[in-house]
Amino acid sequence: MIKFKLLIMAISIFFLSMQPSWASGEKTISLRLLIDEALSNNPEIRASKERWEAAKTAIPQAKSLEDPLLSVMFDRIPDSSVNPGASMERVYSITQEFPYPGKLGLMGKMAEKEAQMIYEEYKGKERDVIRDIKAAYYDLFMIYKSIEVNLETKEILHHLSKIAEAKYATGLVSQWDVLKAQIELSQLANEIIILNQEKESVRARINRLLNVPVESPLGDPASINDQKNVPPLELMGELALHERPELKGMERFIEKEETGLNLAKKGYYPDFMIRLAQREEDGSAAGWIAEFGVRIPLWFRTKQDYAVKESVSRLESAKNEYQGIKNMVSFEIKDALVKIRSAKSLVDLHKSTHIPQSEQALSGARIAYETGRVDFFALMESWKTVKSYKLDYYKSLATFEQVWADLERAVGKELP
Repeated sequence: MIKFKLLIMAISIFFLSMQPSWASGEKTISLRLLIDEALSNNPEIRASKERWEAAKTAIPQAKSLEDPLLSVMFDRIPDSSVNPGASMERVYSITQEFPYPGKLGLMGKMAEKEAQMIYEEYKGKERDVIRDIKAAYYDLFMIYKSIEVNLETKEILHHLSKIAEAKYATGLVSQWDVLKAQIELSQLANEIIILNQEKESVRARINRLLNVPVESPLGDPASINDQKNVPPLELMGELALHERPELKGMERFIEKEETGLNLAKKGYYPDFMIRLAQREEDGSAAGWIAEFGVRIPLWFRTKQDYAVKESVSRLESAKNEYQGIKNMVSFEIKDALVKIRSAKSLVDLHKSTHIPQSEQALSGARIAYETGRVDFFALMESWKTVKSYKLDYYKSLATFEQVWADLERAVGKELP
C-alpha cells in the first residue's frame, strides 16, 4: 500500500513538472515568460528554424564536385555471341568533370547567402510571434481592466441607486430614477458577460501561439508602466538598418545575386574532364588510357551572354526590392511613432486631467442630486463620464503598448 502511494506521488510530481512555467498556478503571468515559451514552442518558429537548418546543409553540397562516372566497355564480342562476357577486350574507366577554378567556390558562396537569407526569415518569424504575443497580452490586459472598471463603477451605481430609492420612497423623485439605475445595472451585467467571453477568446489566442491546448490555464496580466519615453525617428531608422531581419535578408539576397553575376561571367571559361582507363585483352592488362577534355563555351552569344544579362537584371531587381522594403520600414516606424505619441498623450491626459475632474464632477453631482439641485439624468451622465474616461485610459494604455510592439517589429529589436 505504501509503495502504491509513493508511485502515485511520483507520477503526480512528474506531470506537475511537465507543466509550462506560466501555468504553475501563479495569479499574475509575466509577458517575458510567455515570449520565452513562444520562442521555444511555437510551431511556425520551429518550422522556420528547420528551413534554416536544411539550407545550411546545401552549402557543402554546392561546393562539391559532380560524382565520378565509372564505366566498362566490352569490345570485340564474337559475332556468334550476345554475351558481353565473351568479349576479347574490355576497358574499365573512371571519368571526373572539373569546373573551371573558382566556380565551385562561387556556387558554395551562393548557397551560403541563401542560408543566411533563410536565417533572417527565421528571425523575422520570431519577431512576428513576439509582436503577436504582446498584442494578445495587452488585449487581455485591457479586458481585465475593463471588467475591473465595470465592477468598480457598478458599486458606485449601486450606491446611487440606493439614494434614488430613498428619495423615491419619500416622494421627492419619480420612479423613473430608480428604473434608470436598474437599467444601467443590467447593462453593466451584459457588458461583463461579453468581456468574460472576450477574455476566454484572447486566452485561447495566446495558448495557440504557445502551442498548448487552448483551454490551458493562464494567469492575469501584470500592470503596465506608463512612463516610457517616445524615441526619436532618426534613431529608430538607424537601428532598423542594422536590426530589421527583412532588410538584413535582402542584403544577403543582393550579395547572392552579385555572386551569381560573377558565376555567370565564369561561364565564359571552359570546364574540364579527365578520364583514366585500363584496357584488358584476353583477360590480361594491356595498358592504360588517359584522356583530357575541355568543354568549350562555343555558343556564348546565345548562352553565356544571356546568362550574364539575366544575372544583371536579377541583381537590379534585388536592389530595387531592397529599396522598397527600406521604404516600407521607414513608413512603419513613422506610423508607429505617430500612434505612440497620440496614445501617450491620451494616457497622460486621462490620468492627469480627465479622470480626476470627472470623479470630482461625479462627487459634486451626487451631493447636488441628494439636495435636489440636479436631476438623476445629470447624475447618470456624470457617472457614465467617469466610467468612459477610465475605460479610455486603459484602452489608450493597452494601445500604447501594442503600437510599441509594432515599433519593435518595424525596427527588428525589442526596445527598453
